[in-house]
Amino acid sequence: MNKRGFTLIELLVVIVILGILITLGSKGLRAARLSAKKAQARVEASSIETAVKAYVNRYGQLPLAEFNEDLTFALSDDSKSDSVSEALISTLTLAAGAEDELNAARVVFLEPQLGGEDGTFRDPWGYQYRVALDTDYDGQLLIEGETIRRKVAVASIGLYVENGGSDTNDLVATWR
Repeated sequence: MNKRGFTLIELLVVIVILGILITLGSKGLRAARLSAKKAQARVEASSIETAVKAYVNRYGQLPLAEFNEDLTFALSDDSKSDSVSEALISTLTLAAGAEDELNAARVVFLEPQLGGEDGTFRDPWGYQYRVALDTDYDGQLLIEGETIRRKVAVASIGLYVENGGSDTNDLVATWR
């Protein structure tokens, strides 16, 4: 008897093998995407920190230095932290509505990010970057109970919030 085509068993075996390969591939792809987002957040947070340092070199003080205590942030979805970070990044990018007295020379310290719907600088998960400034100039910041020895600290809280806010290892921060 001349055999043309495949048996049902052979087709089922091939389908199962393809299903297993697709499942393994998608897990690897998901991990690669997460790793790429973390790397992007780390680079952008470092860019914000570098822009603040350039501002200090230009003006001799931290932006928003009129506060007599450190400007820190909460890891939760906090509108005050968002507004301080947004005001700072507006000053560094010369965004519309930025206060001229904070950047009188109109120097662009940070290139604006493309694609932000509302013009804000957001992390890969869509959350505002959080920026802490040592405006009392004591050389340290207190963020969520952790003392950090630096004048500027920037964090992406997107992954932290997306994963339920339970593991601080999900925080992409410039001081780590």
